[in-house]
Amino acid sequence: MTLTRFATATASCALMMLSVGCSQGSEAPAEGPPVAAGTSTSPGSVASRPTLTAPNLQPPVEQNEYTTDGRAEVVFDPCTWISDDAVSRAGLDPASRRRGRDLIAEYTFLTCDFDGLNWDLQIDSGNLSWQEDVDKNGANSEPLTINGREAMWVRDPRLVKTCDIHVRTKVGFVIFSTSRTFEGSEAGLERCDGVLHIAETLEPSIGPDN
Repeated sequence: MTLTRFATATASCALMMLSVGCSQGSEAPAEGPPVAAGTSTSPGSVASRPTLTAPNLQPPVEQNEYTTDGRAEVVFDPCTWISDDAVSRAGLDPASRRRGRDLIAEYTFLTCDFDGLNWDLQIDSGNLSWQEDVDKNGANSEPLTINGREAMWVRDPRLVKTCDIHVRTKVGFVIFSTSRTFEGSEAGLERCDGVLHIAETLEPSIGPDN
């Protein structure tokens, strides 16, 4: 298995893997901020909890003919488990919440994108193991702890416009990947400014059991 970059796996699945095996969620933005309500369980979910219920935010079913047997399903869905309040505290616009290009194939990544004034954010929640992540990104990483959870900075020298923090979960890891906006660059922000605050603010949404 060769990955150019875990953080962009969901955005380039057609180049990495059998594109017919990729299940992509809707990329259309919601009509205004999604509303937190009730308890929703998508057909492919493996856990039930209060979540955002806008239809266009729901994750895809996590099984298809290309799914690898033996990999645990991804529990934490970044598009429906993170509250608007947490998004705002992270310096992002809750109304910009939209599904990215979910990848359901040899491995799974559920993706959500957010926009902000100074930086934009992509969150990927996957079921590649932490060891696989370390093997791939260890040379460009720095150990880190986020709210008591094992994590690492990943600064890929080939990807100068983004900065990532990878956070370990029980089934794999979550990637918080930021990119500066034009306004952020004009304000003098450096490449990795903001990502630590974002990761520390949004990590609790993963849940202690995940």
